[in-house]
Amino acid sequence: MRIPAVPDKEVVWARLIQQIEIGQTKVSAHKNDRKPYWVTWLNINYRTKALLAFSFIVLILSQISYNFYHTKDLYTHAAQEKTLLLSDGTKVVLNSKSKITYDRDYNKKNRSVKLVGEAYFIVKKGDLPFNIQTSHGEISVLGTSFNVRSREEAFEVGVNHGKVQVVNGQNKIYLSKGQLIDVRSNFRVSDIGQISLDKYPDWLNQKLYCNETTLEELCLEIERTFNIQMNFLNPNIKKLTVSGLIEASDLDNVLHTMSLLTKHEFKLEGDICTIL
Repeated sequence: MRIPAVPDKEVVWARLIQQIEIGQTKVSAHKNDRKPYWVTWLNINYRTKALLAFSFIVLILSQISYNFYHTKDLYTHAAQEKTLLLSDGTKVVLNSKSKITYDRDYNKKNRSVKLVGEAYFIVKKGDLPFNIQTSHGEISVLGTSFNVRSREEAFEVGVNHGKVQVVNGQNKIYLSKGQLIDVRSNFRVSDIGQISLDKYPDWLNQKLYCNETTLEELCLEIERTFNIQMNFLNPNIKKLTVSGLIEASDLDNVLHTMSLLTKHEFKLEGDICTIL
């Protein structure tokens, strides 16, 4: 199947502007007095307005067409994990409520992926660097194994083997085996810490590791892991912090442990848990 060429956005836009200028010229030629700009805009003829709408649709559809023909997606729902084996032998384990996007011609010109959520990577060595783009920063490696968590509430990169580079704007740091960063947004060298778990990352080993983690953030992770909804009867306890390693193979055990740690009751009814 022949992939249709994606229209050049700059060419489409230039033609659109040219047609609008022609329409405005025709309108002004029939008016003796100068009209305000907004009146001129309202007087643009139907053909020009139709062209504007059509060009806008072309711009949107061209991007959709590009994504459909040139990229692949893999995503997970709550309480779901998936494994992806890329063409270069790189293995990606996707955590719950996460998404990874990569080019259909991956490993030909680049080895780049986009990540939303959390995933564990075992990267095969190759001539091309392996790049991960997230909303918090970009990670670059040649061959290593590491975890990346890029959630709305936090950003974490931890390295089990090898060395990775993490870039965000003007900030650039390097992480070696046993090192990690766990921040809310921006990071610097002083944020580099040591992985304290024997088996990292926690989620691959059915654990929930908490290090002064807020109850609100921990509940978000539980929602993703077990596909339930957590409700706070008292919103003031959202900022309570929790530390420890929770066995996460069973939801009842998780809720019981959290109840002991927070001294609050967790009432589960169906798929809704209320913190009393």
